[in-house]
Amino acid sequence: MAVKIVKLVRHNPWWKGEGWEREDPNLSRVREIIPRKEIGIEENSITLLRGIRRAGKSFYLKILVKKLISEGVPARRIVYIPCDRFTRKEVKGFIDELKLRHGELYVLLDEVTYLNGWRLLLKELGEDRITTIATGSNPVEIKKEAELLPGRGVEGNEYYFNPLNFREFARFMNPKLPAVAFRYDEPVVEDIFAWYEEIEGLFYDYLQTGGFPEAVLDFKATKTIKEERYEEIIRLVLGEIVKSGKSEEIARELLEAVFRLKGNRVDYVTLARETGVSHPTVREYLAILESARIIYTLEAWDVSRKRHAHRKEKKIVFQSPLIATAFAVYLGEDPLEFVEGNVEWLVENTVASHVIWHLEKPIIREKHTFAGFYYDSNKECDLVIKERGKFFGIEVKYGKVKRKTYPFPAIYLSKDELGEDVIPVSLYLYGLEKSGRSI
Repeated sequence: MAVKIVKLVRHNPWWKGEGWEREDPNLSRVREIIPRKEIGIEENSITLLRGIRRAGKSFYLKILVKKLISEGVPARRIVYIPCDRFTRKEVKGFIDELKLRHGELYVLLDEVTYLNGWRLLLKELGEDRITTIATGSNPVEIKKEAELLPGRGVEGNEYYFNPLNFREFARFMNPKLPAVAFRYDEPVVEDIFAWYEEIEGLFYDYLQTGGFPEAVLDFKATKTIKEERYEEIIRLVLGEIVKSGKSEEIARELLEAVFRLKGNRVDYVTLARETGVSHPTVREYLAILESARIIYTLEAWDVSRKRHAHRKEKKIVFQSPLIATAFAVYLGEDPLEFVEGNVEWLVENTVASHVIWHLEKPIIREKHTFAGFYYDSNKECDLVIKERGKFFGIEVKYGKVKRKTYPFPAIYLSKDELGEDVIPVSLYLYGLEKSGRSI
């Protein structure tokens, strides 16, 4: 069957030879390349990168192209296909034709979940042992469908693709900062507390950018975030809902209700009452937003039973402070005034997302298996992690630290206090690396 391979030429400028970066729509626009974790690509297997849009997945694929070419892979054996531009039939036709022409291929499928029947396509590529790297903005179906690809070479090759965490941001902004790293429950800051002023200043900058690469580059160049970045975030959030076949209006009202909570506990029934829908609908929409890497829903732990207490109230956190700020702009607030007036709430959100990014691994260690929070009639702990049947608490106190008695060990994250169980939050987050399966 004849296929229009010429449709791919503009998306694969490296086929022309050296200097292709000047023609590439991703690489030609950037002022500076932000280093990201490199992953090994296992030949004859499928690698999945799932994460929120605008986090840099397309750019990451182009950097991978450069790496493959530098390692001696012939440029015409590398094919990049933006899946939001073609049908599954067209994509399969391109791959089959190029395989006939060039033999073994490296196939890069960007936003593969735009294709109807994308799981079937990956299944076929896996069976044909074609080296495939696929990205998706991670609506509900990419997680669900990826789990239905056993034995196709996906195991161990699936990664979360997140915005930059604070550690990555800080070391990009100031490469002279020390390379310190520690576990979430064993923070050792002796080698970095002398850098507190520099790290604390960068932390405030991070809260404004949220780790989204384009916002980071904006800020590095001008110390401001372009207004269009906030619009991009709102569009991507509501776009994920529409792409999942749901109501944009319901999603908007639900997110506005979540936004008004500012981190306070809530149950599905209350959110349903505020948005005028049923609580199963609320649960469904929150699941879509979480799968799209926009929010996390934290459930309360029943510590005595060592499991979540599903009927208790929840906490909902935004996975990046830039998402929360974008909604503030959408609701008519000034972004700088919003950040300054809501620092502690944004910090609590950022701590939760960073600890989860530090621990999570697709399939084998998803957020719901280890993260939650704790409350009783007298007190609350912002984030509680369960590992090996034991609990560990993390409480954010951006003002004066007041210790509480919890049924588990805990540390306190402060603005500028340092003690045996108290650490400045900026130093703590600086020491947290992403997990081995998080980019």
